[in-house]
Amino acid sequence: MIGAATMLTCVTLTALLFTSPAGEVAAVETPASRLADRWPARPIPPLYRSNPRGYTMGLRVSFDTARVDVIGGPNFISNGGEFSIEVAHADPYSLSNLDEIESQVLFNGHPSPPRFDVVNDPNGISRRIVTPVPSGQMSLLSIRTAWPAIAFASRVDEKGAAAATWPRAWPADVAPFLEPSMFIESDDPRFATFVAEASGGRLRRTAIYYAAKDLVRRAILEYRNVRAETVVRSVPDVDDGNSWVIDDSSPAILGFRVMGAANSIGQLQISPPDLVCTCVAVLRAAGIPARPVIGIDSGRATRSGGRRPRGRTHFAVWGEFRLPGCGWVPFDPFEMRGQGLQHRTVQQPWRWFGTIRDLNRRVALAYDFAPFCCGMVPSWPCGWALAMSWRSTGASPAGFVEPVLISRGTIRP
Repeated sequence: MIGAATMLTCVTLTALLFTSPAGEVAAVETPASRLADRWPARPIPPLYRSNPRGYTMGLRVSFDTARVDVIGGPNFISNGGEFSIEVAHADPYSLSNLDEIESQVLFNGHPSPPRFDVVNDPNGISRRIVTPVPSGQMSLLSIRTAWPAIAFASRVDEKGAAAATWPRAWPADVAPFLEPSMFIESDDPRFATFVAEASGGRLRRTAIYYAAKDLVRRAILEYRNVRAETVVRSVPDVDDGNSWVIDDSSPAILGFRVMGAANSIGQLQISPPDLVCTCVAVLRAAGIPARPVIGIDSGRATRSGGRRPRGRTHFAVWGEFRLPGCGWVPFDPFEMRGQGLQHRTVQQPWRWFGTIRDLNRRVALAYDFAPFCCGMVPSWPCGWALAMSWRSTGASPAGFVEPVLISRGTIRP
């Protein structure tokens, strides 16, 4: 385990218009594809994207007293509030069109006038969709917020990526992804020790792409048991309507199952988000900008196999690191497990690292597990928040959040 001992080794879809984050430069693989890929946030060779697929993506939240095991179900009085979603609207491998948001609010089963605001800088890496919650006596509140999106497959020219050199300085737009953050405590000295031991003190003498690849591999090999559950599901306690019981078979999602990188050290079992946080923390400790990507997976992977649920939409978490002068390289450490990585060289292509054919089957939602927590660590963080004031005539109503990802098929420019 990581510690004193040495480590082992996310309008018309074809006419979407977006604003690119600062620092992203358009580039494509061939003259023909240059004409075809007119969307922003394109990576630069040796990083490529292709095979765009269109989606309607978003979240649906229900606040339903009928789920509580109380005769008749208690009504509750809402004093209003808001439902907020953080959206990474211009990831290199998935784009969200927030000019075409669809919002549906059902208040006691009746449609309420849809109102929402999109806040934050449109040139930033993420924006926030805020939908007001109606006030009054309710037995049911349902909010569905969705928007058009495009997702791409990714490909890396391994030899070309290996030619990238360490920069003298990283651009300002990636600086936040070099710093420690909630659940990614890259300033923990144990990660610095790991990097030094894993690299043998020759980190900067190794091609940055190969260095990142090896560090991710070594972090993965530290954990033998990674449970498949990415989110925490629960049901109301029938004996105490004001509390919850964890139940992985429940549809009610509380948030992501994540302890964070530092708290995962020495654990016998971690979750896929914990594994991503650990890999990102290790990369940041090595001076390589990296970030988690929280997104929605269609469950219809066809080319790359995969360990996640098949046939149903679900939340997924993966990672990205910055290749100097090129863009972000995606990787999924949970899916990379079981490939015999300890016996493979960094010069070989690895499935789910850089080249991910089925990345166009998932769409990025956010880069932060808890964007609404203002520095406070929640029990079960999530990239959305239902903030409302209410009082109940009985037990607490049950909340239910589910991902929305409806495929619109292959997109042709």
